[in-house]
Amino acid sequence: MASGSSHEKTAFKEHFSNAYGTDSHATFKTPPNTTTEVLIDYEPLKFSTFRVFCISKGTVLHDPVLLSEQILITLIFGMCAFPQYVYQVHRVHDIAYDNLDEKEQRMRSFAMVMTGLAAFLLSFYTSIAVARWWTMRSAGVGAIKAATVDLELLLYQCVTKEKEILSAVQRYGRTSLLLIFLWRRNLVLPTTDKDTLRGVLKEELVDRNLLTMHEVEQLLKWNHCLHETIWAWQAGIVTTLYKEGKIKSDQLYNILLQKCLDGRSAVQLVHTHLAVRVPMQYVHLLGLLVKMHNLVVAVIMGLLFGEALHKGEVIICAQLFGRTLILPFLFNAILLINAELSDPFDGGATDFPGLIYQGALEKDCAGMVEATQNMPDWLHARFDSGSP
Repeated sequence: MASGSSHEKTAFKEHFSNAYGTDSHATFKTPPNTTTEVLIDYEPLKFSTFRVFCISKGTVLHDPVLLSEQILITLIFGMCAFPQYVYQVHRVHDIAYDNLDEKEQRMRSFAMVMTGLAAFLLSFYTSIAVARWWTMRSAGVGAIKAATVDLELLLYQCVTKEKEILSAVQRYGRTSLLLIFLWRRNLVLPTTDKDTLRGVLKEELVDRNLLTMHEVEQLLKWNHCLHETIWAWQAGIVTTLYKEGKIKSDQLYNILLQKCLDGRSAVQLVHTHLAVRVPMQYVHLLGLLVKMHNLVVAVIMGLLFGEALHKGEVIICAQLFGRTLILPFLFNAILLINAELSDPFDGGATDFPGLIYQGALEKDCAGMVEATQNMPDWLHARFDSGSP
């Protein structure tokens, strides 16, 4: 009982610390040979408590566009509130159409209609953006990793232990992944000058021991969708081993070829999601609606604020100003987040950490080889006796 009670207390303290502790809300890491931090992981519990008010690093709050939009909305609000206040102060007659008392409810209702419509369309847009983001991560990056690791494992256990071949398999898989990031950062494009491209590939791939200079020269001979077409080299490795008689069965040959095709398909999936965006007409209409909503809210709340300020209704003034700040802030932030989610490969701090991923892929491939080399004794002897 005492042990159980102690465990519960420890678990409670850990849970409480995760929620309100002063440690960072997220894990940021600087990849080798770079100076930019990238987001690796975060603690969801800290975003579910009041600790969220102390969080800004890696969030949309660091986007300068969001601040610019808020300043613009506040200026519009002030430009409407000030004249209304001055008018109320100097007004010498009191006619029904001269004040906003009778029109206030209609104005608020109109603003609420636009708020509801914008919120509905934004929620639909966000669900699409998050779904596409997760598909690129799981069925794209995840599938590239799975295909490369599977190839490494099957070749090592069933075909060959040649270091040159095994090294090439994991290097080409990592290169394919990293080339996607280089493409989205406009470093590797079909229109890029060959000498410039050679320099980029040398710095990004050769210097990281992903390719040799000869392999880079071979890539330059076609320079078309390199992140996808490099999988022809993986298929070439498998086909060569089959022709040499090292792949003993057609079934194994088919499996290995399918892994190559799975890797190429994963790259194509990522390419398609990046090259073909959500229909522009929909995004334009949604952006137009949100900006119209923000403008209408700023104008209406500004007019009501000017009259409330003249009457000395401090609480009403605070409500009106708060609504002008909060709603446009939320809608603008959602638009900016969705824009960021549409391309998680272009080098932002919260995008996919490409260098971390390719480094992890290298470790996974090496781990499979080491796991095979360090099997339990009862299995190891029997495995070696029948190894290729």
